[in-house]
Amino acid sequence: MVLLIKPKGVLCDISGVLKDSADEQDQAIEGSVEAFKKLQESGIPFVLCTNESSYSTAEMAAKLETIGFPISPDRIISPISAIIQMVKDGNHRPHLLINQRVVKEFAEFAQENPDIVIVGDAEDGFNYNSMNEAFKLLVKGDRKFYSLGKSKFYKDSGELKLDVGCWVTGLEYSSQRKAEVIGKPSEMFFKQAAKMIGLPPSEIVMIGDDVESDIGGALSAGLQGVLVRTGKFRAQDEHHPTVKPTLIADNFQQAVEAIIAS
Repeated sequence: MVLLIKPKGVLCDISGVLKDSADEQDQAIEGSVEAFKKLQESGIPFVLCTNESSYSTAEMAAKLETIGFPISPDRIISPISAIIQMVKDGNHRPHLLINQRVVKEFAEFAQENPDIVIVGDAEDGFNYNSMNEAFKLLVKGDRKFYSLGKSKFYKDSGELKLDVGCWVTGLEYSSQRKAEVIGKPSEMFFKQAAKMIGLPPSEIVMIGDDVESDIGGALSAGLQGVLVRTGKFRAQDEHHPTVKPTLIADNFQQAVEAIIAS
């Protein structure tokens, strides 16, 4: 099992690749802790690239360390870290429809008379009133619309659950405003991650369990893509009509072995 071109850097998803969740408790996927250590010892630079928008990168790093994945927060890129930097750079005033756990990350920004609308994985925060408030802001004035990822679903406690994509698509349909995606599968997001590694996209491989957001996004951005048969992976993903992974591996452990051996 070899890749077409030997990668010099690695991007890796978290949920469904390194870990699964059951009853809100994270559990390392079999073999992933050992493979993570092997990747670290190989000297190949890597960044964890996630669409998780319910926790800050510091919180994610702390949670990962407890299950065997020691990682610095600055080696994780997420929609939250990316959008915070964008809000700072543009001196924006955001309207937030996001998870309550990460609202505190935006405390430094003025939010009166918002000039942008940000929608993330708000979970129970999605309801008629919150969606209608975002809708009214989008149809009035010239506010930009940002989506923190746009995945269709994710896997939690052994079940597939709706992700932010359906809520954002509903707002796009009603407001006739297209959201700019901050996160996978955005080409810009993958290129930001590549910049963190310090290599061009053509020299990097993405490991993920989402054939469209992880692999399709990576391939479109010029990376290679390894799809793993864990997490949200479904058998039909191997025969996706438009996304053709560079490689399909049983799990993260097999993917790392292939990368090191290539």
